[in-house]
Amino acid sequence: MTDTKPESAEPKTASTMRRWLKRVAIVVAAILVIVWLAFWLHHRLTHVSENDARIESHVITVSSRLDGRVTGFDLIEGDRLAENETIAQLYSRPDTLQLDELKARIDHIQTELALARQQIGGGVDSARARLAADKSAMAAAKARMEKAHNNYTRAQNLYEAKGGTEKQRDIYRYDYQSAQADYQRAQSQVKQDQVAIANAKTGLLSAGQVTNPDVLKSQLEITRAKLAHQQNMIDDLTVKSPIHGVVDKTFIEPAEYISAGQPILMMHDPRDVWVEANIKETAVGDLAVGQPVAITVDARPDTTYTGHIQVIGGAATNQFALLPDPNPSGNFTKITQRIPVRIAIDHGPKIQVSPGMMVEVDIDITGDGTTEARQQQAPIRTRADEVRGPAPSSSAEPDDQARTSGHAADGLLASRTPLQPDLRLAPAAPIGRAPDSLD
Repeated sequence: MTDTKPESAEPKTASTMRRWLKRVAIVVAAILVIVWLAFWLHHRLTHVSENDARIESHVITVSSRLDGRVTGFDLIEGDRLAENETIAQLYSRPDTLQLDELKARIDHIQTELALARQQIGGGVDSARARLAADKSAMAAAKARMEKAHNNYTRAQNLYEAKGGTEKQRDIYRYDYQSAQADYQRAQSQVKQDQVAIANAKTGLLSAGQVTNPDVLKSQLEITRAKLAHQQNMIDDLTVKSPIHGVVDKTFIEPAEYISAGQPILMMHDPRDVWVEANIKETAVGDLAVGQPVAITVDARPDTTYTGHIQVIGGAATNQFALLPDPNPSGNFTKITQRIPVRIAIDHGPKIQVSPGMMVEVDIDITGDGTTEARQQQAPIRTRADEVRGPAPSSSAEPDDQARTSGHAADGLLASRTPLQPDLRLAPAAPIGRAPDSLD
């Protein structure tokens, strides 16, 4: 007779093992689900996540101050430019010729000025020398005239005393008259020399008229001002990059004629980027400046970016809509609004992101933000603060730093500042009228 007992025991043991493994798997799965749910719930309670966010930057539109034909432009989207690097060159041949003409005019005026100074200086010296010589000649003529007068007087006396002849008297008289004429001519020449000195000082020489140096100086200053203006115009014909950045979009082609103020290209600084997230108004109350943020860029999911809240917007995005919703029918559907929040990127390759890229942000709301970040932000002042004036200085804990300020749901003005740790409420004042004192 054959023993089958061991064969029946083996299937029973295998079945028990399978039931035990199934139970273990169910328990492990339940534990994993509970752990996942606990982690999900904890993350939901301690973080604010949002996918309505994008990379922002200061996008600059570069244009020309002057109109003209483009003679040099070879940039395309994505090119990198250094600050003051040439972007475009406009046709400048006529302006360059005018600049050369003004430079030549300045050289000519400077030459005339030097010549005038030389001529005036030499003319004055020459006139003074002639004046000195003519004064000496006048003195000699005066001496001769006096001598001739004495001789004529003696001859006249002798003639009257019958001691001299009429012929001798007439000879001395003619000599005296000739000496008088010579003296008068010498006096006239001295006066002419004095006038010549005065004329030489003003640029009027006997050889001709010389331009007054003061007039030449004025002409030189005016021409130099025109030269500086023309040089600025030529400089403006060369459009240069205002910043170190990347070309985002170009709007012109080579040899195209552009007008003053017409956009040439748009560019941004890749080092100056941040995240603009539109957070639901129901979650903004949990946010504070300085709270850490995990950033995931859709274009680079494998790259980790971290940052912190830099600015919490003061108005919802619907306030800036191009088409307002006046709701004339009276029907109203309440929609959760969005508040713009600016997030600074602290760590991560900024150069790999571009303005407009979509990102997802995960904000840790367990803390009030770093003390350093809150200290860098000026306390938010309300109308009530302005009416109340500066508060007395007092120490405040980091958790008492400024967090939110605005209109609460009940229409009261809420404000929390470092000098006022307690949340204080006052009726919101209409526009144009300050609220009553809170004290």
